[in-house]
Amino acid sequence: MKGDLRSLLAIAVALAAGATAWFATSRLRPWSKTSAWALLAVVAIAFVSSLGMKSLWLSGYGEPADGCVVVGRSEHTSRRAPSYYSNELNCGSLQLSYRPSPGYTSKPVGERIDLVIDRTGFAGYAEPGTIKPLTSAFVGVAGLAGLGFAALVLWWPAKKPKKRPDRPDLRRDFLQ
Repeated sequence: MKGDLRSLLAIAVALAAGATAWFATSRLRPWSKTSAWALLAVVAIAFVSSLGMKSLWLSGYGEPADGCVVVGRSEHTSRRAPSYYSNELNCGSLQLSYRPSPGYTSKPVGERIDLVIDRTGFAGYAEPGTIKPLTSAFVGVAGLAGLGFAALVLWWPAKKPKKRPDRPDLRRDFLQ
């Protein structure tokens, strides 16, 4: 069920962003630099909102899991990227695989880690230090920017396409 909800939400967000981009570019036809800026604005708004989404979600739907015990530690190596470590955690009845966020490190076996775990299962987990009101505010800022962008597109006058020259009439006997 969790994967289905995640997929449906991702599809809904992608469709909404695509509809906004289509609307913006169709109002600004013919294709111009302004259309490119409109698409860039949609992508930027989506990116800024994604920065604070996990923090905002866990602020509302997360519950603290204090003292999760590290029961395993793994090293993951790659030929193209640096190695990273992950932990296997036991948080009461919940077992999870923990990959530390930037600025945090994996712990040795037996140590305890505090986490905030999403009770809906949608956003996973995060360290308590990564959930901040300022980070969550990015979603609100992106929402206001989206509304401002939509208002700007509605206010901006649509460009009229240039009239094509009339096609010359061909004489019928020309093809014979």
